[in-house]
Amino acid sequence: MVTLTRRILVYLASLLALIALYTATYQWGMAVYEGESRTWYQAFEIVVQSMTTTGYGQDAPWESLWMNVLMVLIQVTGIAYIAVAIPQFITPWLRQVVQPAPPAETDAVSDHVVIIGYSDNCERLVDELGANGTPHVVLEGETERAQTLHEAGLRVVHRDPSTAAGLEAARLGDALAVVVDATERELIRAVLAIERYEPTATVLVLVAAPSDARYFRYAGIDEVLSPKHRLGKALGDKVRDVVTLDIEEEADFEAAFDIVEYHVDPGSDLFGETVASTRRLEQTGATVLGAWIRGDFVTLLPERVRVDENTSLLVAGTESELDGVAERTGTPGSHYQEMGDPVIVVGTGLVGTTAAGTLVRAGLETTVVDTEPAERVDVVGDATEEETLLEAGIRNARTLILALDSDERAILTTLTARALNPNLDIIVGANATTSVAVLHTAGADDVLALPNVAGRMITLRIFEHETMTLGDRLRVARISAPALAGEELSAADVRLETGCTVVALDRDGTFFSTPDGRELEPTDVLVVSGTGRQIRAFRERYGAEED
Repeated sequence: MVTLTRRILVYLASLLALIALYTATYQWGMAVYEGESRTWYQAFEIVVQSMTTTGYGQDAPWESLWMNVLMVLIQVTGIAYIAVAIPQFITPWLRQVVQPAPPAETDAVSDHVVIIGYSDNCERLVDELGANGTPHVVLEGETERAQTLHEAGLRVVHRDPSTAAGLEAARLGDALAVVVDATERELIRAVLAIERYEPTATVLVLVAAPSDARYFRYAGIDEVLSPKHRLGKALGDKVRDVVTLDIEEEADFEAAFDIVEYHVDPGSDLFGETVASTRRLEQTGATVLGAWIRGDFVTLLPERVRVDENTSLLVAGTESELDGVAERTGTPGSHYQEMGDPVIVVGTGLVGTTAAGTLVRAGLETTVVDTEPAERVDVVGDATEEETLLEAGIRNARTLILALDSDERAILTTLTARALNPNLDIIVGANATTSVAVLHTAGADDVLALPNVAGRMITLRIFEHETMTLGDRLRVARISAPALAGEELSAADVRLETGCTVVALDRDGTFFSTPDGRELEPTDVLVVSGTGRQIRAFRERYGAEED
């Protein structure tokens, strides 16, 4: 509203100045070139008639060239000012009249999340809050941004977040948490206002760089998060092994079963459903071991997180069973293998530096590529060029991580790297969610978008969902279960009681991938998957001894 008012004032001031100039010029021109004197108000009338195209009165036509030139100039200028007024003032005014303005306060709401400084980083957060059944309120002080968010269907309160009145209008005192997205705007005043208004509130602040965190910590904020830092760590974590086959007859198991990672095609029925609903894939006989969700690997599939372009499923099964999984997910999948080194990291921004640091700490051989020389850069050059990637050792690399500021450059680098090494595992950090599908088409195996990772990170902080830590691995092990002998096996009960997933039944060297309903014999051994803690729970519950 302030911007529109300022534009109107500038417009009117320039229009009045121009009319005054034309009036004086017309009065002078009539006396000099036409030999007829006019008063200032007669000249003013002619100018207004001409600029509004309503006529010229008694003075038309003019005899001299210069007066005709002046009148044409007045006509053209008048039409131009009218043309400018329509989109700049009339249309915005009509829009304000027709479209309802965002409210200045919200209806009664509690246990909600207040979002201040809404940006793309909060898109997935809002989605997950909706899936959780948790309401949200966006507190926005800028009129145009508030209107845009309101029209997008978000629950918006148009108030200044740095004032007690604004925080009260968003019902901060009844909120579950407050998310302050300071990655694009300076919102330290809002944070200080929150600390003054509600010192006990749970406040999560997003910053563009970890170096910005100290100011918010000085202000009393405990949770300061960097989405780019989290994205870099997630890219590095994707290289780590998440599955360990702890089976003596490993060759026999691998001959019978494959472990494959599947992305879900946007056209699949599973896309947009809850991650827990992907258990339907087990109707094929295969077993869902876990899922990568926006950078986190989970074995307990959440009920309130939905499958999106940053979700991939880790599934074990026979060849025919996995064919059924591929049909339902709409993607062929890629066989799980230990990624390992050598790893090439392209980009030394915050995302790339964090990813490279994660790999180096894990003891993996890492080569860093960037366009500018720096202390940690091993190869200087443009990664979209074949020469640069060849110098970095792309032919012998097992994994490529792209952490570039431009998604367009990431697409070109992906195409180039895939052409040079068809067997390379390519993991990309994207800046926009819309780039994920394009990067997959270009040849990327895994793509993590910054807004998705940011939304997931905030959700984990608010609701404390469980994920695997860096030291965890998903173990696939053969374990006897004496307490189940003589009973019919229910994989669902095993998962509920221990967290472990039953992959197969090993009976005298023969594997059965669908053991549900089979009565267990004393010599039977189950093949189960789970973290170390879940495996220990299985042993304690069923008196198991690992083979």
